Amino acid sequence: MNPLRLINVKPRIEVVNLDDGAIVRTMRGHHVSDAVRLGPNQVHFRVIHEDGSVDDAAILRNLLTTAGRDLLAAAMGHATLKEGAATATGAASLTPAGGGMTASQFKGWKVYCPVTGLTTPPVYGNIGDNSTTVLTVDQWWNAADGTATTPASTNGYQIVPHFDARFVALTENAGAPGAGDTTLSGEITTGGCNRALGAYAHTPGASTYTISKSFSVGASFPAIQKGALFTAANTTAAGIMCFETEPAADANVIGGDTLAVTWTVTLSG
Repeated sequence: MNPLRLINVKPRIEVVNLDDGAIVRTMRGHHVSDAVRLGPNQVHFRVIHEDGSVDDAAILRNLLTTAGRDLLAAAMGHATLKEGAATATGAASLTPAGGGMTASQFKGWKVYCPVTGLTTPPVYGNIGDNSTTVLTVDQWWNAADGTATTPASTNGYQIVPHFDARFVALTENAGAPGAGDTTLSGEITTGGCNRALGAYAHTPGASTYTISKSFSVGASFPAIQKGALFTAANTTAAGIMCFETEPAADANVIGGDTLAVTWTVTLSG
């Protein structure tokens, strides 16, 4: 294709996983117009404007929070599970028979429950938090990351620890992140930049994996500063913030732009 004609082709983002990071490419058709190399535990913000122009906002450090570290330990060490029968379920809740929970004991974990019958695949909810009697989940999910049917109110359940931080959140707050942070201050909840499920990718044998998300921006955000990865899909059932970035050079976006965010997570040094 003539290079001049490529200018009018809407760019898209392609992420290539490497052993020690990733390459974020801007593609126009089948052509690479530019590329950025990410190292271990780095986060990249790239803005694709409606006119096809592209801005690199920043490459940032990816901070593992204390709460994220605790969840990772529970998942890798297979912390004690809880199972039994439910006495009630809802679109965003499950009530275990007999209670028997400590508040926030299972925050960030998953609860699995069959919809009905022995031959129906189970569904799961990401536990945003729990009281002593009720689990609050973001929704019920199937294996294909789609919305699933709410389980029957008296079905069995099992609560399992998972380190599953795939939901990308953004903010215009410029405060420095800290390991003790549990929320993303000023998290954006509107305009197409609200928390959303990212895409996971990993090359077998590599020491990193990536989570990437392209936000279709529907409003003006002149100073998106940083982001985070959460275990649950929304701020109502917030789950655990496992990773947080440091403040960025401002990502200035308006309606019609695409904001592409790529996270690298290092599994070993």
